[in-house]
Amino acid sequence: MRRASEELIQERISELRKQLIADDKFLKFLEPDHFDPEALKAEHQKSQPRRTPAQDLFAGESLVARKNKLAKNAFRLPELSAGIATKKVQQRIGIICDEFLYKSFVGLADFVPITPENYRDVGDIDVLLLASTWRGIDGVSWQGVTRRDGELQTLLLHTIVPYFRGQDVPIVFYSKEDPPNFIHFLPFAKVSDVIFTSAEEMIPRYQEECPQAESIGVLPFGVNPLHHSPLGHRSGTQDVIPFAGSWFNHKYAPRGKWGRQILRGVVNSSRHDLLIFDRNSDLDRDRYYFPVEFLGAVMPSIGHDELLSLLRLSDIAINLNSVQDSRTMYANRVVELQATGTLVLSNYNAGINSRYPQVHTANSARDVQDLLENLKLGELRRIQADGIRDVFTHDLTSYRIDDILRSVGLQGPERHLRVAVTSSDIDDQLRTDFAAQTYGNLEVISENDFAARAAEFDIRLDASTDFAYGPHYVQDIVNGFHYSAASSVQKVVGTVESTDKLSHQYRRDIDGTGSSATYLGVPQIEEPQSCYVLDNFEIQTRGVDKVVLQPAIDRPAFSVIVPIYNNGRHLEHKCFASLRRSSMFEQMEVIFVDDGSTDPLTHEVIDRLAAQYRNVKVYKFPAGGSGSASRPRNKGLELVTADYVTYLDPDNEALNDGFAALWQELQETGADFALGNMSRWRSGHRVSRYVGILRSRLKALSERIIRLQPRSIVDLGFQPMSIQALMANTEWLTSLGIEQPVGAVGQDSFFFQQMFYYATSIATVGKTIHTYYGEVADSVVNTVSARFFEKYRPLEAARAAWLREIGLLEEYKEARLENFLGGWYLAKLPQVMASEVAAAEQTILDLTDYYGGFAWSDPVIIEFMQRKGKITETEAAALMKQAEQNER
Repeated sequence: MRRASEELIQERISELRKQLIADDKFLKFLEPDHFDPEALKAEHQKSQPRRTPAQDLFAGESLVARKNKLAKNAFRLPELSAGIATKKVQQRIGIICDEFLYKSFVGLADFVPITPENYRDVGDIDVLLLASTWRGIDGVSWQGVTRRDGELQTLLLHTIVPYFRGQDVPIVFYSKEDPPNFIHFLPFAKVSDVIFTSAEEMIPRYQEECPQAESIGVLPFGVNPLHHSPLGHRSGTQDVIPFAGSWFNHKYAPRGKWGRQILRGVVNSSRHDLLIFDRNSDLDRDRYYFPVEFLGAVMPSIGHDELLSLLRLSDIAINLNSVQDSRTMYANRVVELQATGTLVLSNYNAGINSRYPQVHTANSARDVQDLLENLKLGELRRIQADGIRDVFTHDLTSYRIDDILRSVGLQGPERHLRVAVTSSDIDDQLRTDFAAQTYGNLEVISENDFAARAAEFDIRLDASTDFAYGPHYVQDIVNGFHYSAASSVQKVVGTVESTDKLSHQYRRDIDGTGSSATYLGVPQIEEPQSCYVLDNFEIQTRGVDKVVLQPAIDRPAFSVIVPIYNNGRHLEHKCFASLRRSSMFEQMEVIFVDDGSTDPLTHEVIDRLAAQYRNVKVYKFPAGGSGSASRPRNKGLELVTADYVTYLDPDNEALNDGFAALWQELQETGADFALGNMSRWRSGHRVSRYVGILRSRLKALSERIIRLQPRSIVDLGFQPMSIQALMANTEWLTSLGIEQPVGAVGQDSFFFQQMFYYATSIATVGKTIHTYYGEVADSVVNTVSARFFEKYRPLEAARAAWLREIGLLEEYKEARLENFLGGWYLAKLPQVMASEVAAAEQTILDLTDYYGGFAWSDPVIIEFMQRKGKITETEAAALMKQAEQNER
C-alpha cells in the first residue's frame, strides 16, 4: 500500500539531513535542536536551474512514479538467451572471482567456483583462473584475500596454487582492477603462468614484476547475452534516464566533476527525468553521498536482476568511469548498456572514445542537454544499433574465454560462422553489396548450387535483387544468432517509425523474403524460437530514395569544412552529430571532403548523410589518401559558397553552439576572423584559453575587436591556435592565397600563424568552441613512428621559407624553435620502436636545419645535438655554461 505523501516527505527530509552534514553551506540548517525543512527546500531550489513537478525534491512519490514508468513494460521482455549459435566451452575452468565477473562468464563454459574449503573436492579442471576479487563470488569466502601475508592469501598462494600446479593445471591471473589497485593483486600475478590485465598500460609493470609469466596480455570486459541483450529493448522509454552506481566524494575527482555535468544535463533537459539507484545507499557515510542538487532523483539500490531488467528498458542511461586515460580499461557498464540497446552518456575515457564513438562523451552540462533536446528517434535508434553491433561483434564474453584458453595452449569451439548468401536472381549490385560487407566469411551462391553445398555453411541468408544491402547487414544477422534463441533472424524494411514496434522482438508473421537468414547448425538451445526481428537498418528497397531529413538551403550562413579519411564512424557520431546540435544547423553548409578513403563503411556514412541532409556537400578524391588533412582542407576552401567558413575534424566535436556565436560576432564586427577557446582531452582535460592569451599578450583586455599590426604575431609569441575554434571571412581568407602543405601534419598551426599575420582585425568570443580528442587510436598525430616525423618535413620547410620571406625567422626561432623541438619532437622519441629511432632522430636533425643555426640552452637538446654530432663536446659545454649564466 502506498504510504501517504506527508510520510514520504518526512522520510526524505530525514535522509537529506544525513546527507547534507558534509556540505558546509547547509550547516546553518543543521543545528542540534533545529532543522528547518522550508529553509532547506528554499536553498536547494536555488541550486536547481530548472524545476518541474516530476523533479521536485519533496515529492517523494515522483521517484516511485519514474521507476514505475521505466518498468511498465517489463512483462513484455522476452527471456534472455545465450544464442542459438553460441557454442559452450567444453573445458572445466576453476575460478576465483567476484559475483559480477562470474555472472559475465556463467553459462558459457563449465566454471567451477573455488573456495578455501572445496579446492581438493572439485575434481579435474583444465585451467585455474585467479581474478582480482575482494570477497569472492558469494561475497564472503575470499574476504580479506588481498591482505598481505594474511591467512587467506597465504592459503591461496602457498597451498591452493601449488596444489593445482602439481596436477599440471595452468594458472591464469586476470586483473580487472588495474591500474588503481595493481599493487593489491600483484601477489596473485607473481604465482601465475599467464597474466591478463584490463589496462594495457600496465603491461610494462607486469613484465618488470613478473618475469616468470609465459605471456602477458590485455583482456577487456565482455558481455554475456544471458544477462545483457537487446531482446525486447524497444519496449522501453526515452523519458527516464537511470544511473545505477556509486558516488565518491573522497577519490576519483575527474569522475565526480564530469559526473555532475552529465547529471545536470539530464536534469536541465525538458524531455527527460533522472533516476539514480544508489549502490551505496546502505552505507551511512558522507564519502558516498550524492551531491545535494541530485538528491531529488536518488533511490535506494535494488536487486541485481531487477536492475538489469530496468536497464534493458532504458533507451538512454548513464555510465561513469573512474579511469580516464586507459585505452582498454573502462567501466564494464559501458559495454553492458550498449549490449541492451541503450544510448550511453559517459564521462571521458580514451578507450571508449576510440572504440565506441556512438557513446556520448559529456563535455559540459549544456552539451548533454543539447544532445537530449535535439535527439530524434531515427538518430537514437541508429546510435543504439551501432552500439549493439560493436559489442556483439567484438566483446562477447565467449571471445574472452577463448583468449584465456588459447593463452595456455587449449582450443575453444569454432565461432566464425560460415554464411551462404543465396538468391534466385543474382546481379552485379547484389554481388557488390555483399563484397562490401564488414563480415567476411560469406559466399554468394545461387539457390541451385546451395542444395549440394549446404553442409559447408552455418547460416543461409536469403537475398533479393529487390533490396540494397548496407555494409553491416550480414554482421547484424550473424550477431542476432549469438544472442537470440531464434532459428531465423531477419531485418524489417521501412522507416524507423513504421518498424519500431516490430524491432528486437520474436515474431511469427513477418515476410522475410530477401531480408532473413536461417541457422543451419545444430541448435545450442533446447527450444528455439521461430524468428527474431532486428531493425530496419542496413536494408532498403532498391530505387527508393533515403528519407530527406534536411532540405536544401538557398544561401548558407557559413560553411564547415570536414576533411575525411577512413574515419566514418567518428564522422557520424562525433563531428556531424555535434553539428546537428547547433542552433544554426539548418543554415550551415557542411562540406565533406574525402581524401581517398579505402574503407567502404566511411563511404556509406558519407553518402547516406549527404542523401539525408541536403546542406551536406561532398567531394571525393581517388582512393589512396594524401597522408594528412591538408589536401581536403584546401579543396574544401575552394568549394565554400558561404560568406564565412570554419573547420571541424571528423573525430572532434563542436560545443556550446560556438559556431553560431562566432558567426554572430563576425556579423556585428566585420572582423577578418573571430576566435574562441578549445577543449582538449589528452592525459586529462584542459581548456586552451586562446581568448585570454590574445587579450593579455596584445594588451587588449577590454577590447571586443583587436586591431593587428604586422608584428602582432611576434607579440603573440607565434602561438598557434586551433582553426577549428575560429570562423573567418571567406572572401578575405581566399584572397590571401595561402594553402596548407599537402602531406604534412601540424599544418593547421602554420595556417593559423599565416592567418594571424595577414589579419588586420580579429574578434573574440569567450566560449569553448570545440573539443579536441587527442588520444584517438590510429590517428595520424597520435601514432608515433619514424614516418610521423617525416610528415613534418613539408610543414617545417614551408614555415621556414615563409618566415624568411616576411623577415621574422629569427624572432620565430627565439620564441618557439627550442620549446617545440624539446617539448614535441624529442618528447615523442620514447614512443618510437627501437628499430626506427635512428631514422626518426635523423629526421629531427633535418627539420632543425631548415631554420639554420641556433644557440641551444635546453640541456636535453644540447645532449641530443652533441650525441648526433651536430655540435662538439666543447661547444656543448659552452652552451651549457651560457645557459646556467642566463638562469642566474
